[in-house]
Amino acid sequence: MSETQKKPLNTNLQANVQETNNFIKSDCIIKSHDLIEQGFKVYLLAQGTNSPYAGSNGHLDATNSVKALTNMFIEYGAESNVAISLKGTNLVVLDIDRHTRAKNGLRSLKQAGINANFDSEVFETTPRQGIHVFYRVPDDLDVKTFKHDLMDGVELITDKITVAPSIKSLDGGSIGYQHFGSNFTDANSMPQWLIDLATNVPTNGHGKHYRQAKFTVDQYWQMVLDGFSEGQRNNQVASLTGYLFKINVDVNTAYQIVNKINESSNLPLVDKEINNVFRSIYNAEKRRRLRMKGGSE
Repeated sequence: MSETQKKPLNTNLQANVQETNNFIKSDCIIKSHDLIEQGFKVYLLAQGTNSPYAGSNGHLDATNSVKALTNMFIEYGAESNVAISLKGTNLVVLDIDRHTRAKNGLRSLKQAGINANFDSEVFETTPRQGIHVFYRVPDDLDVKTFKHDLMDGVELITDKITVAPSIKSLDGGSIGYQHFGSNFTDANSMPQWLIDLATNVPTNGHGKHYRQAKFTVDQYWQMVLDGFSEGQRNNQVASLTGYLFKINVDVNTAYQIVNKINESSNLPLVDKEINNVFRSIYNAEKRRRLRMKGGSE
């Protein structure tokens, strides 16, 4: 805050008392202290924005010291937006945008065969109708290896995040972030479908490369009996297809097997999606076999 932005000293005792009471009762201050008690490092953003204050260091100022944070509020104002650093917390945030009809993360998830339900999760709604879902990273996964851009309107955030009760200035008014569920520290572990999305590796070509998630032979037979599971269908199709190729099942037979299982699933993938996944694994298998033979495509 520049010298010209700082408020002049108020010599009215009653006004000073009222201002002090408002400062102490600030929702942003109360929430930020609660976040520190939960073990998070907190920093401040300019009121109504996701931008750091001019002259501050943004997320580099994140602190778990109540005294240091209180001094920040004194300098920048009691209604500053609040953000936390995610680094070292073992938490990630699934950011689902719903800004426009053309960019809808929930629709993208559904089109990918993922019908996620966030009712039992710790999440916050954003001023632009988005959703921030907080998840705990399983101990055997390295957050540094995760993809960030998962699909259109769906991003995985691993560094920092603005949280309630922060507000955003929109269209001449202000809309706040809203918190649902318990504390961030009580977030559920990442579901398998999100792990699969976060650990998929893009190719240099068109489309996606589907990581062939590890399933046991027993699990493959379970797919034959029960069909593909909602929320894991794409990756189960990819993994089973790769397994069939590795045991030298003819490509046409493998395609028929995968299609048959998909048809028996409670919520089958559309033909286009099955074909995209199958083709991706088939092409990857061709490249693998050529490398083994020392050939080229």
